[in-house]
Amino acid sequence: MKEVRLILVMFVLVVAGACQTPSRQQLDADIKCAEDSLKEGKNEAVKRMVKRQLDEANDSDTYYVWLSVMNKVWYAEMNADSMESTSRRICQYLSRHLQDRNAMRSRVEAEWLKARGVYFSAMRGMPDSAVAYTQKALKIADSIHYSKDFRLIALTNLAFYYRQLGQYDKSIDGYMRAMELADSMDHTDATKSILLLGISSVYTSMGDYERSDYWWKQTSLLLPNMSKADQFIYYNDRGNDYYFQQEHTKARDCFAQAARLVKDDENKSWDYYTSLTNLGEVYVCLGKADSARIMLQKADSFFRKVDLPILLYYIETSNIKMEMLQGHTAQALSMMTRSENEDLKIPSAKVQRLKVREQLMKLTGNYREAYDTHLQMQAISDSLQSLNTSMLLSSRLSEYRHDKQLLEQQHSLDKARTDRLLAWGLFLLMALVAIVLATLFLLYRRRQRYKYLQTRQQNILMRMENTRNRISPHFIYNALNHEVLAQMEGRNVDLTSLTQLLRRGVEQAGILKTTLAEELSFVDYYVNIEGRQMGADFHYSKEVDDDVDANRVSLPSMIVQIFVENAIKHGLRPVKAEEGRLRKLTVKATRKDETTLVEVIDNGKGLQAHIEGSCQTGMQVVRQTIQLLNDNNVNKIKFGIGNWKHEDENGCRSWILLPDDYNYEITKQTS
Repeated sequence: MKEVRLILVMFVLVVAGACQTPSRQQLDADIKCAEDSLKEGKNEAVKRMVKRQLDEANDSDTYYVWLSVMNKVWYAEMNADSMESTSRRICQYLSRHLQDRNAMRSRVEAEWLKARGVYFSAMRGMPDSAVAYTQKALKIADSIHYSKDFRLIALTNLAFYYRQLGQYDKSIDGYMRAMELADSMDHTDATKSILLLGISSVYTSMGDYERSDYWWKQTSLLLPNMSKADQFIYYNDRGNDYYFQQEHTKARDCFAQAARLVKDDENKSWDYYTSLTNLGEVYVCLGKADSARIMLQKADSFFRKVDLPILLYYIETSNIKMEMLQGHTAQALSMMTRSENEDLKIPSAKVQRLKVREQLMKLTGNYREAYDTHLQMQAISDSLQSLNTSMLLSSRLSEYRHDKQLLEQQHSLDKARTDRLLAWGLFLLMALVAIVLATLFLLYRRRQRYKYLQTRQQNILMRMENTRNRISPHFIYNALNHEVLAQMEGRNVDLTSLTQLLRRGVEQAGILKTTLAEELSFVDYYVNIEGRQMGADFHYSKEVDDDVDANRVSLPSMIVQIFVENAIKHGLRPVKAEEGRLRKLTVKATRKDETTLVEVIDNGKGLQAHIEGSCQTGMQVVRQTIQLLNDNNVNKIKFGIGNWKHEDENGCRSWILLPDDYNYEITKQTS
């Protein structure tokens, strides 16, 4: 985000006049004293001095010259209402004397126009208006040969306004012209540091981080000798540079240092809360919503009091991003809707808001609005980008024009620039070759991957088919064996149950997934046949809770049958019949959170009897089937077998936990 404080120090430099009255030198000296005090933050002392001068003014012209100084005090305090009121009084005075202008009144008008430019840029977020007022101020200053100090300030302000508008070539040109003027005036490093800060920030705004890094390094050489105000601007703008490069940790450190510099200075409240605004945005980018909220709330409270739309616009954007970060989509949408009619004239602020709006529309599923927002953002970005090449060339020419005055530096800079362009050309060529090679390699790898997935899918399907075909004969063989024995012993043979078991066994062997209702029905046929072999002391029960919809619950086919077969064959059948004791088999189905739990419980010999023999074959099939299915699911099917004890009974418990919305596809499609 762009700070709007850059021009403060330049705005309060010495005002030199063209007044021809006998007190002109004393007037200029008094104004210089006032503005030096203002730069030191002695606002109240300056107010008292200006009030005294206004009371003692001998004529209207001198009075309004001092009123122009008061305007600078209001700006230093970011008192928009007082600044607007004072400007209105000056404007009315000038309007009354349109036909009898003199040098002093032209000086007042130039200062008034320059102040209006500052007002519209810093307090209204309208840099286009600021440009118009400042250009008029420069024209008037040239006509009366007003002081070079005024021209230096106005050129610096104008360069800043062009930067706000995204016209970076004009911004660089303005800073370079100001630099040439400062060199001709033999200004100190304090003045030049402001210009270096501006040039560095322009290259940051252009996204030319190679050039911005060069100028930031040049600026940092002056950092130890900078005033606290200039150091604040350095850390704040350097933080912006890191922010745009998405180096958010470094940006946070710079903004935090900027805040520390002005935290305890009550005259720098505007600067302090600007830093908090920047910190809040960076904390949002770092995913630290709590820290961001604290910073943004403090900044929002302050800037609402002083009614500064441009900063409130940035804060609103950060707050929307923060609500999205915390998952408060409805709140973010409400905030976005409330602020949609705001029209800020700063392209970078608009692009930032549109990016957030596009993300929010996608998040809420409003893809049409997201697309329209993207088009708006793209239009602004394309407009800026289309100008970037010409602006970059123009800015380099401005640099060259300034560097001509320093011959030794010019040669080194030209050579360095040529080397960099050559290096970038070679780099881009190598990058293009690398991209082509990488693309070919990735296409080859994708092709190989596709072939691998095809082969893997075929292997898995064959494995599963083999596995399922091993299960069915296993059950059917046992069932037929029992029926043959029953016939040999002269007992009745229930061929109906056997027929149903055979038919369903064939059906189940060919599928991977079945419903709980189908599975329990198959178990009923199986237990009906096995139960007749067990004897009268065998008791089978089935408990399905009311909240379990057996027709909607899916599970791997023949899993429960394996549990039941193991329970009968290895748990109950080896137990000798005892008078008064039933051999029990229970199948339960219950709901547990968003899953269905199916249990097979017997009161037989327990798990020790299950660890050998054909039990291992059935459990191996269960384990293999579930393992293959779980590979493609986040929520896994779980199962187990263990000893069970309840009151005076014990035995074995087999169970399977079935998640809702489970995917029973063996493989995923991979592009």
